[in-house]
Amino acid sequence: MILSSSDEEEVFIKTGDNRLEDIETEHIEESFDGFDTVYPAAIALKAAKAEGDE
Repeated sequence: MILSSSDEEEVFIKTGDNRLEDIETEHIEESFDGFDTVYPAAIALKAAKAEGDE
């Protein structure tokens, strides 16, 4: 995986207007859609909200 093998110390999300945003991580539990698909547990990366953002 590129994130675990990289020498860089920081990870950001690049937005459509080329700004770099801090990230938050979230654990996603394994889930079943009720029909025939099982989604494995995962880690989600999302842009961190800056102070004052709603």
